[in-house]
Amino acid sequence: MALSIETLRTNKPLRHLVMLTLLTVVAVVASIIAVVEQESSVKQQFVPEQMYPGLETRLDQVSKIVYMLPRGMRDPEKITIERVGKNQWGVAERHNYPAQSSLVQKALIGVSELQLYQPRTARKEWLRRLGLVEPENIGKAVRVEFFDTSGKKLVALLAGKVPEQTIDARGEGMIYVRRDGEDQSWLARGRLPLIQTPQDWLDPAFLGISRDEIKRVTLWAGTDHPAVLSRPSKDENDFAVENVPEGRVTRGAPIVNGAATSIVDLQFEDVVPLASFSFPDTSPQDIFETFDGLKLTLTINGGGGSLWTKIVASVDPDGADVTAAQKKADEINALVGAWAYKLPQTAGGQLTQSMDLLTHEGGMGQ
Repeated sequence: MALSIETLRTNKPLRHLVMLTLLTVVAVVASIIAVVEQESSVKQQFVPEQMYPGLETRLDQVSKIVYMLPRGMRDPEKITIERVGKNQWGVAERHNYPAQSSLVQKALIGVSELQLYQPRTARKEWLRRLGLVEPENIGKAVRVEFFDTSGKKLVALLAGKVPEQTIDARGEGMIYVRRDGEDQSWLARGRLPLIQTPQDWLDPAFLGISRDEIKRVTLWAGTDHPAVLSRPSKDENDFAVENVPEGRVTRGAPIVNGAATSIVDLQFEDVVPLASFSFPDTSPQDIFETFDGLKLTLTINGGGGSLWTKIVASVDPDGADVTAAQKKADEINALVGAWAYKLPQTAGGQLTQSMDLLTHEGGMGQ
């Protein structure tokens, strides 16, 4: 039942209660208006600035980059990129296997150019909405840290969500960030690579063999039924199976060429020290020979879609340019000699093609 004016006039306690309620509502509304106006004023007055002013002049001092990645209820995963030479970096979680220099440069330059564009919330209870809760607190933020040679921390930031459709005219995106240890969050502008696994940091280029170079390929070398694929010159596009068994024919140029050129642009999914992986003497081998005398022997082990290989480069003394071939062999061995590589499933399938898979009985599908 609505209160009448007469009731309020005659009932003093009730009148005081109503007045107090009205004053409280007015105070709350006024506070909200003040906060909104203050935040609006800050946003209007804020001038974008670098997150780490002057960092671009100290990038040569950075000796270690650490990414701490959220893994839900599990412990966060750490990726450590360490400087191992003047212009060389290694992935510590992969025994300092060479990291992609382009990714390292993107990380260094990306952080140094990261620009605080607009202030956002400084309330801890709202940081989760922006993806800015620490990974060790079951948050989704990625922690990025830079250290110098003395171990001093030069950078410590938390990167959160990427707002949708925020690419600006310069091709740069937006991302929510905050400095580690501070509650103030920001909408930042820039290019910050947030690589999610140690494998993604590994330099995938490690052999550099082109299709034009390949002269002969022996699959399952050393077994009773190897498959030898070759071509007489670089001008010949298709490879032929030299030792097709009697009564069988090849399954066609696309299949033969695919197996013969499987080493071209070969990449890998993971890597471990060679000493930690076993390659029995009975492991199958593939031998790739080039026109200039380079020979690559891939020893393969594993199964179930998880194939690993070790690689040894050598020189055919009858090659046309032994000096160039030897130089390339030495370079390849220096890079791959201490490692075992996990092959992508597609590459592994090509490298393990057998004679039965390359040929079929004559008269079928000819």
